[in-house]
Amino acid sequence: MQETVLVTEQEYRKAEAIFSDREDFRVEAAAGGERELAEAVARRGARAAIVGVERYEGPLYEALAATAGGRGAIVARFGVGHDGIDKRQAARLGIYVTNAPGALDASVAEHAMWLIGALARRVCRLESLLRGGRFASTSGIEVCGKTLGVVGFGAIGRRVARIARLGFGMKIAAADCLSEAELEKREGRPIADFMAAEGLEFYTDRLDDLLAQSDIVSLHVAATPQTRNLIDADRLRTIKLGAMLVNTSRGSVVDEAALYDAVASGHLGGAALDVFQVEPYRPVSAEKDLRKLDRVVLTPHIGSNTAEANNRMAAACLKNVAAFFAGKFDELTQVDR
Repeated sequence: MQETVLVTEQEYRKAEAIFSDREDFRVEAAAGGERELAEAVARRGARAAIVGVERYEGPLYEALAATAGGRGAIVARFGVGHDGIDKRQAARLGIYVTNAPGALDASVAEHAMWLIGALARRVCRLESLLRGGRFASTSGIEVCGKTLGVVGFGAIGRRVARIARLGFGMKIAAADCLSEAELEKREGRPIADFMAAEGLEFYTDRLDDLLAQSDIVSLHVAATPQTRNLIDADRLRTIKLGAMLVNTSRGSVVDEAALYDAVASGHLGGAALDVFQVEPYRPVSAEKDLRKLDRVVLTPHIGSNTAEANNRMAAACLKNVAAFFAGKFDELTQVDR
């Protein structure tokens, strides 16, 4: 009897051609809400679910465990971030949790650059005025020669740095959680060689030092308890006067009320967000609605939503599911190991 794999509706439609082409197991779309998805798992006898960014807190894991009957189950994240999945609860119930590392790097890095460009040249504000009948002109800035501070120097952060340096002539500073000594040990080479290879002007594990010297700051860190409100009121005061902030990582990283104040006061020259504390976006208060600030650019969590990335994420999820069904657990890209 063929196994059934359920894919949340939104993710299924993003890569339908990939999902519908599978022959070794049935792949079916299902509602993305947790209770509806859990009911579908029970109804269709599924041991595998491919899910998006929604938060799953209990019923899904219980349903998968009940269907599995001790044989194990899998939740495959259609993407990289997995803060919406309760890994501890999944592990307790014998459920593997995987993601799709690398599949969205190019798309997110490119989107970060588009947001930087939109801020630098006031694209969204001027486009809105033009649509309203005003052929207005407002000076922007060149990014060539400016310092881009990359916070979180993993795969996506490094890709953004390369695009900015080689394509736009920007200077690159990077901050990460590793000290220089720890970075040398991980890389297996001196810090000077690492910086030269990555085109870095500056590397630090002290975030405040990077913020103080960057003209534009781009965030690329995971959502963890340690990074919650990483960019808070104190850090925003540390940022160089007139600098711009871009977040394509996770909404929990930025204190949105403090960000509103920093932009409204003029301390920040602008901000662009693709991710939010609450999605769909809901302002922390009516008085601090980021949508009311014309130096703020907002997009609805679309950094990874390209045809190419969606196909890669679908293929990665199916590869994990196939390995799980085959008992090849060492081939899973587990996030809970």
